[in-house]
Amino acid sequence: MIWADREAKKIKEKGSPREWVDDMKTPSGRVHFGSLRGIVIHDIIYKALKEIEVKVGFSYVFNDMDPLDTIPPYLNKKHWSKYLGMPLYRVPSPVKGYSSFAHYFAQEFIEVFLSINCQPKIFWSSQLYRSGKMDQIIREFLKNVKKVREIYQRVAKAKKPSFWFPYHPVCHHCGKIGTTDVHHWDGQFVYYRCQPRLVSWAQGCGYEGKVEPVGENGKLPWKVDWPGHWRAIGVTIESAGKDHMSAGGSYEIASHLAQEILDYPPPETFGGYEWFTIGGKKMSSSKGIGVSAKEVSEFLPPSLLRFLIARIPIQIHFDFNPYGQTIPRLYDEYDRCLGAYFDKIEGKIPAGKKGEVIVDLARIVEFSQVSPLPKKRLFLPRFKTIVNLIDHHKEDQLKSFFKNQKGKSLTLEENQILEERYHYAKIYLEKYSLSSEKNSAFSSTLNENQKKFLLALAQKLEENFPAEKDQAQAMILKTIHKLNTNPREAFSSIYLALTGKTSGPRAGELIVKLGKEKTLKKIFDLKDQKHTSDNGSPKFTLK
Repeated sequence: MIWADREAKKIKEKGSPREWVDDMKTPSGRVHFGSLRGIVIHDIIYKALKEIEVKVGFSYVFNDMDPLDTIPPYLNKKHWSKYLGMPLYRVPSPVKGYSSFAHYFAQEFIEVFLSINCQPKIFWSSQLYRSGKMDQIIREFLKNVKKVREIYQRVAKAKKPSFWFPYHPVCHHCGKIGTTDVHHWDGQFVYYRCQPRLVSWAQGCGYEGKVEPVGENGKLPWKVDWPGHWRAIGVTIESAGKDHMSAGGSYEIASHLAQEILDYPPPETFGGYEWFTIGGKKMSSSKGIGVSAKEVSEFLPPSLLRFLIARIPIQIHFDFNPYGQTIPRLYDEYDRCLGAYFDKIEGKIPAGKKGEVIVDLARIVEFSQVSPLPKKRLFLPRFKTIVNLIDHHKEDQLKSFFKNQKGKSLTLEENQILEERYHYAKIYLEKYSLSSEKNSAFSSTLNENQKKFLLALAQKLEENFPAEKDQAQAMILKTIHKLNTNPREAFSSIYLALTGKTSGPRAGELIVKLGKEKTLKKIFDLKDQKHTSDNGSPKFTLK
């Protein structure tokens, strides 16, 4: 029995009249791939509970009341700095057609998780606050502020001063929420200052005022806001990454606040879940570290994308590096589990440990379901074989090869599988096979400093492409000096981007020889090209 079925069984045995599963994210930039682990885990437990007839709901919260505290590296820092400290839902979208900064980045993530059959009810923090559902919760925390401070001290050894209050108003003057500091509460109004130096990433305007802590006039700080959301929504199940689950961490503080002040039981977490890294690196949306969920969805079909996450127990950390043989092996693993599912529906489960393993593998496929699973066994054309045939220029022989392998013609459904795998095999060969890895400017070969340097250099080249090799060389050296980049790492990154090797001819000469279009094309992914707009949105998106 896999983890989700075990946990669902325990929850059902409690006999609660209703359960509610929830997950959340602050949409401060392109949502990284690691965030998919959270929503898939919660979707799996939601579906496991539904299967055993537990009354259950499922929601996803976008914390768009949080302030913009970091400008993602793919946005123009000069343009976006003026919005630092403002609630995300009040910051304009980088692209026209979206109501806010938060809406733009959240919508991209929503499209990805809908494509892998996660369909929660969407909540926006700004709407929860605006609706008044948080009003009484805010009053409870303000009324019991001494207890809140005591919990911080007792649980996290974090001493809050006697003038600290758990509320951040939106400044009436500058509209910022990340810079306001409440110093008094009279039972109706909070009195605050918009502090010039409260945080390092935003500057307050110095305004002093008062406001009633209701609606969207302000928000609770994160560790207090979290249990507030639990009660406002009715959450009973919400896991989180292990960084939140440590002793004295945000979950422990939130749990005590929920129990001791809101009289609300903290949700079940299953002990939290381990991190999901790309190439060994922890991901961050606001800092632009790691691969976005959208990018991964472009080189893995929905069924494989969901399977990639669903197959790993939640307490196990795993790292995903798409280069080399990783993707072909993932397909092989998926086919093995689908084979176990076919054994299950055909009643071919042997007794003992071997049968238990087959049932577990079949269950993983069932929880990886994006579209309805087949009703009978299918022939599965091996992804690695498709790759080899294409690589040897035999793609016109795909159907005949697999017809001979099967011993008869492929069915309509089998042909559809072949066509899908053919599509993704071409992407794999172009970008992620062993040969393509050597030519990828943004493979795990490059560190974050090198990527930052290449981005800065490419932006300079885009603005004013040099006509002479000496001008190009001077531009490179100036960028190295400005970012304080190691010169050897900087030049190595240029050669990797432009030639796939770690050395080459004089870099300035190489850039001028290739020309503007080819140079930028090798650094940026032109399929995501966007024209620069007046609001500073990026023209290109990094791989």
